Amino acid sequence: MTAPRPHFSSSFGVLMTFIGVAVGLGNVWRFPYMTAAFGGGAFLFVYLVLLGAFGIPAIMAELTLGRLTRRGPVGAFRQIGMPGGRTLGWALFVTVFMAVSYYMVIVGWVLRYFLVSVAGRVGAITPAAFFDELLAGVAGQFVMTSIVVVLVFVVLALGIRKGVERTSIIGMPLLFLLLLVLIGRSLTLPGAGEGLRFYLLPDFSKINIGVVTAALGQVFFSLSLGGTFLLTYASYLPRTTNLKTAAIAVGVGETLAAILAGLVIVPAAVSLGIELNSGPPLTFVTVPTIFAQMAWGSVYAALFFGLLFFAAFLSAVAAFEVLVTTCVDTFHWPRIKTAAAVCVGALLAGIVSMRSLDYILTSDLFWGSTMQPLGSALSLVGLAWVVKLRKTLDAVNEGNEGRPVGPLWYYWIKYVVPVGVGVILVLGLDDLFGAFLG
Repeated sequence: MTAPRPHFSSSFGVLMTFIGVAVGLGNVWRFPYMTAAFGGGAFLFVYLVLLGAFGIPAIMAELTLGRLTRRGPVGAFRQIGMPGGRTLGWALFVTVFMAVSYYMVIVGWVLRYFLVSVAGRVGAITPAAFFDELLAGVAGQFVMTSIVVVLVFVVLALGIRKGVERTSIIGMPLLFLLLLVLIGRSLTLPGAGEGLRFYLLPDFSKINIGVVTAALGQVFFSLSLGGTFLLTYASYLPRTTNLKTAAIAVGVGETLAAILAGLVIVPAAVSLGIELNSGPPLTFVTVPTIFAQMAWGSVYAALFFGLLFFAAFLSAVAAFEVLVTTCVDTFHWPRIKTAAAVCVGALLAGIVSMRSLDYILTSDLFWGSTMQPLGSALSLVGLAWVVKLRKTLDAVNEGNEGRPVGPLWYYWIKYVVPVGVGVILVLGLDDLFGAFLG
């Protein structure tokens, strides 16, 4: 006999958990960089438009499919009768596993920087040299990553309510509080106003096709769309949850976190004359350089890396939950033993990432930027082309006591949003082949 599926215990818990899924490393290092690189306020304006046009409708699709089927990706696609659904679900399982194997290593780096900051050593290190030293120390990376994996296991073992939901209820408000403290410090730096104007005031003459495609990719990246994280968590939603309201809240909450992170980084960087860079150097070289030049820099660095750890950790828990839920649903394995096996497997797979930054960057292009959008595409195809109109609208409107979602959303996710996913896939493949050929 199959045990009844657990549910989240409160609306606030649902909100914090789902925002915790979306808010991760991409919000703190990638969003500020992308905003700075693609026109400041112009990029922000385009991002907000595309969030409403593509992001929130896609979130609603993943939430609807997850709650409708009460399963992770393998069970969800098979249950709705999608051709090859089981195989496609397992392909997404492999994608999430490979992505989490290198993501956990990066979370371990964040933990290392947090400990260094707490020890008051930020001003004493040379950021670029320290980062190179960290990358060269496989044993040190293994220790930090192991600590992270153990913490993830504890949350998973406690279950949805006592583990995932409770951790999110504590972690997300704390994250926003830390962001506000850091913003207060950043905006009081001499010359920060110039950076604030660049970040928030759009120059519409800078909007071009490059800005639009970059913003579209960031929407899907920031919202964790396609990794089936939202789909999996939605399988634990009660039938009374209003999915339209939940999707809007997740989109707004995630975007608010990203904008606030930019208010920490961009004005401070402009004030101190530091150029923003992409990828790991922004977080692990540029940011320590910024805080090293501030009074009480180690304190603010500890706050920054503390909030970054919370954000990255909650996203990591979501990724592991996809893996655990899939195995429990498919094979009916005990949850705690499954969580232990998945955590150990990811830790061992992560050893390769500890030995090569190039491997991490290439893996992120393939598993993150290219493969994960397939999950969002499959959710859209599953609902609009397999489940069909009436059943999809009944599913998305269950628990909605206000204005119901109408056919416009259905046809939008059937014909328009997939075009956005296709653009992201093409750009991801172009970057991937460019990395190999370059």
